Amino acid sequence: MIVKEAAESIKIKKLRLLHKRFSPDHPAEKEIEGELIRSIAGYKGEKSLDFHLDLLPKEETHIFHDLRLPYGSGHFQIDILLLTPSFFLIIEVKHISGTLIFDQEFHQLIRTYKDIEEVFPDPISQLYRQTHLFKEWLKLHKFPMIPIESIVIISNPNSKIMAIPENTNISKSVTHSTNLLARFHTYQKHYQKEIITKKDIKKLSRLLLKHHNQTDQDLFKKFNISAADLIKGVACPKCFKIPMIRARRKWFCPNCGHYCRQAHLEALREYALLISPIMPIHDCCDFLQISSRHLAKHLLNDLNISATKIGKYKVFHLNELD
Repeated sequence: MIVKEAAESIKIKKLRLLHKRFSPDHPAEKEIEGELIRSIAGYKGEKSLDFHLDLLPKEETHIFHDLRLPYGSGHFQIDILLLTPSFFLIIEVKHISGTLIFDQEFHQLIRTYKDIEEVFPDPISQLYRQTHLFKEWLKLHKFPMIPIESIVIISNPNSKIMAIPENTNISKSVTHSTNLLARFHTYQKHYQKEIITKKDIKKLSRLLLKHHNQTDQDLFKKFNISAADLIKGVACPKCFKIPMIRARRKWFCPNCGHYCRQAHLEALREYALLISPIMPIHDCCDFLQISSRHLAKHLLNDLNISATKIGKYKVFHLNELD
């Protein structure tokens, strides 16, 4: 039973918008594009496991995607968590192509793809940390000690898995997604005693959802950019070029000739997600690239969203947009 489904994160949505509103010539554009590609690959990797997760016993398996739980002064993240009455399973998903060498001497992952070698943090070490913190989190919330297994799933079936040193046995820690069902059955045979009741699993499920805190990373800080670097204006919903021009109570695209009355709504949603959920009228003029404060006020008032006064200025609450 899927309790928390896999969904595109706020981070991916923000990265898409940054990519959309950055010039290809901007120094940060390649970094933004690379982060977007990696984030989408991670999400696709998790989604690709849906078929294999669907084969697990539905009544006794509670499945959570993308949990981010608080512990101490920080948080820890789990890609996929499975709860059963006799054991829990933490899954770290990696959607990586090429030859993957798990270097257990220096605890790093070396990927060779198209003759290019890259080094990544060791997923096995990441998994060890996540498992330790989850055990501490359960202890903090007074749940009984239950066996917790953990595994790295390589979701790309064409990736080759190797290890350094060569005699290192990582098969217990790393496998392809096609082996998930067989590995789950192995855990079932090993852990047959019920440790936690179904009632307590439901209680734990509610607690996990309550404490889950979706990350909302400051991408401006991460890439050392600011809102001033964004390409401003209303994007054409047909050809996606920016900006459209306001003419005769409509938006006109000089690139493809498309007219649209409501094209500014998407731009305002993008402002709310990237910059701020509240918008003063002068920021509306700047972001939509219109010169008339009267027009900006009219467009915002037409949205039927609340507005409050901060100092001398009225601000509109864009988070109320549908």
